[in-house]
Amino acid sequence: MHDREHLRLLRAEGLSIRGISRGLALSRNTVRRALDPDAALQYSRPSLTEKYTEAVREMLADYPRVTVNQVAELVEWPGSRRTLSDLVATLRPAALEREREDLNRPSLGTVATGRIVYGPLTLGRMTVGSIHAGPEETRLDTA
Repeated sequence: MHDREHLRLLRAEGLSIRGISRGLALSRNTVRRALDPDAALQYSRPSLTEKYTEAVREMLADYPRVTVNQVAELVEWPGSRRTLSDLVATLRPAALEREREDLNRPSLGTVATGRIVYGPLTLGRMTVGSIHAGPEETRLDTA
């Protein structure tokens, strides 16, 4: 936009509002707003990306391969698809990296084997006396 401090300096040097606006190709109302003592030195307007960045980041953390259209629906994006697409493009690499790390992480824990014994079991018309399964054997005893 414009540097309000610079505009105030030009005004303090004695330039008119019309002269400042002509010299910088700004409207006179813009110069007046910049010279207002209650106006901040820097002009900034919040963007949609600032407002929705955290929601999109959380969405991509859970579902890193979701499409831009799906993100737009789920976070109720009110802006243009291009702006959202740019935001997703900047946030997706970090989400995909976390996904790769999760896939490459060795699984923790162990599976213990033991002995399982079930009593008589009926499957349709066939009755099995018992099932024995353990590290040393697996067998079916039919009655």
